[in-house]
Amino acid sequence: MANALQDCVILLGDSLTQRQDVPGNLNEMMNKAYLRKLDVINRGFGGYNSACIWPLMDHIFAPKENAATAQRVRMVTLWLGTNDSVIQPGWAHVPLADFIDHMNHFLRLLTSPTSPYTVADTPLSIVLITPTPPSYLTMDDFKRTIRTMDATREYKDAVLKIGEEWKANESGPENTTGWKIETLDFWEAMMDAAGEEVEEGLAPFYIDGVHYTSAGYNLLWDRLASLIKTKFAGRGLDFEDLSDLPHRTPWVDKVPYSSPEKIPDMMALPKFR
Repeated sequence: MANALQDCVILLGDSLTQRQDVPGNLNEMMNKAYLRKLDVINRGFGGYNSACIWPLMDHIFAPKENAATAQRVRMVTLWLGTNDSVIQPGWAHVPLADFIDHMNHFLRLLTSPTSPYTVADTPLSIVLITPTPPSYLTMDDFKRTIRTMDATREYKDAVLKIGEEWKANESGPENTTGWKIETLDFWEAMMDAAGEEVEEGLAPFYIDGVHYTSAGYNLLWDRLASLIKTKFAGRGLDFEDLSDLPHRTPWVDKVPYSSPEKIPDMMALPKFR
């Protein structure tokens, strides 16, 4: 086993999170941003829906009895709904009411004092990311039969509503740890970027109508980076502000080459943790 040298970020979702073969994907951009500051743990599972994620939570987050040795989680991105929203006979369909229940369950596990996970005892930052509109110009015939704009919009709207409801709970009495939640409306970002000719405008952002090109991930990263630097300002997540999030180990210009044994004494942590 490896020691937890750095705190971490967990990316939780389906193939849109998992994917690493497209330049500029979410995993790549997060790793570049948090180099030597935070570990980025990719927990994206291609083809999974929210029902499939549920039984994995015990294997993703450390139980409270392991708090002394568990790696501290600073931020979680939760990006689900793209597969849940397929219409039957799509294999991954999850009824909307069940999807909402699953999402609320995940958020309770991340924040509630009664959660079995140590992550709930920390001032966690949470980002909900919405599904995006399907792009039919780049979609094959089968996907066209199980993915519709209207169905996907329902799950997008559900994520937005869940985000609003949990945002209202931030100042509630049960938030004893200072967790914070924000929602990234990626659907809106895509539609804004597409312009008036939606079908033609969406096409450059998709490989196959569902998964993103580099342009799609670049748009996501632009919105996510902005959110981190504004909505989560002062929470030890600003990857460009060393006063907010320092390098965990000293950068090369600070290394005492004549006394390398002093390096562990120079290890830094953010003030907000």
